[in-house]
Amino acid sequence: MRILFSITLLCCFHGYSQDLKPSYQLLWEVQKKGTKKSYVFGTLHSNDVRLFQFPDSLYPAFVNSEAVVIEADITQIYENYDMRLSFLDFNLYGKKSSYTTSNKATSTVYGSEDGRPQFLDAFFQQVAFCAGKKFYPLESVQDQMDLRNNNEIFNERMVLNSVFLSKEKLFDTYLKGDLTELTKLLKNQFRNSTTAYDLLITKRNKVMAVGLDSLMRNMSVFCAIGAGHLLGDDGVLKLLQTKGYKVRPINATYLGTFQKSKETMYSWNTYVIENDSLNFRISLNGKPLTIDDGTLYHCIFQELGQGNTFELMVHKNSNYLNDNRTHFIDSKNFKTNEFMIGDAVCVEGIVANSVRGIQRKRIIQLGEYAYELICFGGNKFMHSNRPHKFFEQFSLISSTCN
Repeated sequence: MRILFSITLLCCFHGYSQDLKPSYQLLWEVQKKGTKKSYVFGTLHSNDVRLFQFPDSLYPAFVNSEAVVIEADITQIYENYDMRLSFLDFNLYGKKSSYTTSNKATSTVYGSEDGRPQFLDAFFQQVAFCAGKKFYPLESVQDQMDLRNNNEIFNERMVLNSVFLSKEKLFDTYLKGDLTELTKLLKNQFRNSTTAYDLLITKRNKVMAVGLDSLMRNMSVFCAIGAGHLLGDDGVLKLLQTKGYKVRPINATYLGTFQKSKETMYSWNTYVIENDSLNFRISLNGKPLTIDDGTLYHCIFQELGQGNTFELMVHKNSNYLNDNRTHFIDSKNFKTNEFMIGDAVCVEGIVANSVRGIQRKRIIQLGEYAYELICFGGNKFMHSNRPHKFFEQFSLISSTCN
């Protein structure tokens, strides 16, 4: 995953004070006769806070679009990937006041805890879900995983090339909106492998252009894809032009011109699940991946940028809490807490998971059902009050067992 990040920053990959960037090439208006206006925005797969200082015109483009499109449905990786690059250092039974030895920001695949919760593409996807907009991926997650495992793309020479690519130069070029230079950096990255460039860029561009064309014929679209896919004779914009679309860059201004649209976009930050049959309501910062096989209900939501994970499991088992009491860890500095919510018995504390490390957990037992809330993340997350806030976002529709 580390190697994939260094390469795909280019393929996808404001702190400036200028009010106008006339050469800005990240946001494009796309339209052909008989269709509504759509927009294509070039991204970097990172949660660096600088990337989220959007130009004024992006906000109405996003708010007024009927559908949001990105490369893949990122929620599909929630179950299988941990975005933290290392486990935390714990001192459960030591004399320190906390069970983690450091509150330094944890590094992740898409950045660190000092960045935004989601990396840029995932941010747009989750805002779309919270807004109730239509959402469409251009590729499958399996397509992207197959690329990651392809030795023709990520070979030793490619990795060596990435070592000499300055991350700050990449970010500086992107923040200026200079896609022309960014495209040169990308092609230089693949100078020793035309096959790799064709697999990672050219062939995918054709798939993306076909997918966008089919969507934009019927609705207005806001599309966020890797900036390296946009320009050039084999770029998505050129391919859309061959299909009859007119494309034009939208200059970047930072004057607060569309403040209402900005406020609307950032108000779409909550996703609520209310399940009457299982007697619960939970509020999350985005749409989770939900698995329900009839015996276990499981929803999982990840902040891929900061590496934090939030889970809810509903077990039909009247003894679940008692069977799992011994899993909670008590130490001098951290005590398991037991309390009541109506007729429900609740136990909250920390547990040690053999795969994902230390987790914060609350189990609520009400009659034949047990509700298991789990969260874990980086150093800063584990030292914060966010686990408790997550637990409080869950409620029983009725706290009395009938």
